[in-house]
Amino acid sequence: MVQKKIIKQINLIFIIMTLSFCKNYSQSEFEFRDVITNLDTPWEILWGEDNHIWLTERFGRISRLNPQTTEIQHLITINDVFMKDENGDPGERGLMGLVLHPNFTDSPYVYTVYTYGNRNNTKIKIVRFIFDGNQLHSPKILLDNIKGAWNHNGARLLIDKSDLTMYISTGDAAETALSQNLNSLNGKILRMNLDGTVPKDNPFPNSYVYSWGHRNPQGLVIAGGKLYSSEHGPNTDDELNIIYKGRNYGWPTVNGYCDKPQEIQFCKDSNVVEPILSMTPQRTYAVCGIDYYNHNLIPDFENSILITCLKDAKLVVAKLNEMGDAVLEEKIYFERQFGRLRDICISPDGRIFIATSNRDGRGDPKKNDDRIIEIKPKTSSNNSKNGQGNMLKIKSNPAINYAQFIIHNNLLNQMIKIVDVNGTLKRNLSFKESNVNEFIWDGLDNEGIPVPQGLYFAIMNVNDKNYSIKFILIR
Repeated sequence: MVQKKIIKQINLIFIIMTLSFCKNYSQSEFEFRDVITNLDTPWEILWGEDNHIWLTERFGRISRLNPQTTEIQHLITINDVFMKDENGDPGERGLMGLVLHPNFTDSPYVYTVYTYGNRNNTKIKIVRFIFDGNQLHSPKILLDNIKGAWNHNGARLLIDKSDLTMYISTGDAAETALSQNLNSLNGKILRMNLDGTVPKDNPFPNSYVYSWGHRNPQGLVIAGGKLYSSEHGPNTDDELNIIYKGRNYGWPTVNGYCDKPQEIQFCKDSNVVEPILSMTPQRTYAVCGIDYYNHNLIPDFENSILITCLKDAKLVVAKLNEMGDAVLEEKIYFERQFGRLRDICISPDGRIFIATSNRDGRGDPKKNDDRIIEIKPKTSSNNSKNGQGNMLKIKSNPAINYAQFIIHNNLLNQMIKIVDVNGTLKRNLSFKESNVNEFIWDGLDNEGIPVPQGLYFAIMNVNDKNYSIKFILIR
């Protein structure tokens, strides 16, 4: 418990420093393939047990896509979806989240969430359909009459396979007071049984509310038994949260961490849960769909939450610690390469698929937009025979008192430099034994003096190219 507390403290202290060193990683490490083009504002993509990508388009269409053959099967266009008003303005309305029953072969149920009604009376409902192999039919309303709006509708669905309950994210419908009102379903993470009833072990009797104090959460994923959610900030501080039963997440009083005088007191009085990552104090990324990556196909992504971003048009890779309760570092990929990124899904073999959202009224659509794009590493990178993609690794991050590094077997007799966040050299480390590829930095500088705990970089130069690892040293 003491070590866990120290790690949390160090992450809070150095998270802002870490964000300052975010790197836009080279696109040359990956190869891309347009799986499908000319979609109309896809919102949800998910990988089904049938090895197809299931997707929604906001005007009301649900489809099933074979990512290998690129054949697409349109299953239904829901006729009561309300998206555009009389002025043609879609806002953030329409068909949004979708999830399949975990035992889909025996229970071929498809759950969706969408806005209905009209401009002055927009509502949200959750509907279950049945898939017969060719189309979706027999709609059953599980929950409706949730307040909707031009924006801040939330609308992500996720089923917990362990107990077959469903989580639903809802936005504050641009009425911030609703988030703190436990009698409202807005600004919440809701939880229901798959038949639409309230689970008996929900935190509040006869209420769908599972957590509250949310602004506009639009990403949900379960990893390691923890429920993670991404949430839009107002102008700054998009959040990545761990969702706990019956807890308050602070909106509208708290934005990001509890670090302002008025926030600190509210957080104390209301037992507010702080995000494990707030992005960033300067601006908002407009975070959206998320997924958990833990495959060796892309080693740099292992044990990370992958976060798609609309406004900043990039993929954020939030590396988790071993407990999964803190973000160690944030890396940026594909910035401005594809435009606005709405959602992400991962195949069983570790390939990544992202959906663009450039036709949503806020983007700059290019030829072939919108698209679903497959991303995988180039065969000549991390999987190459000489292993050059794995030249330098660290065994544990954060490192407690000392850091243990591994270099590739073919790169012995190299020099590694340890520098602090200001770029000041702290230690030169060299290999002298030809059979050694693992070594320990004892946490001392070149004068033999212990360095303070904090954020450091290990840098190795091979053939005039630097390879570096960012890590936290804890005392």
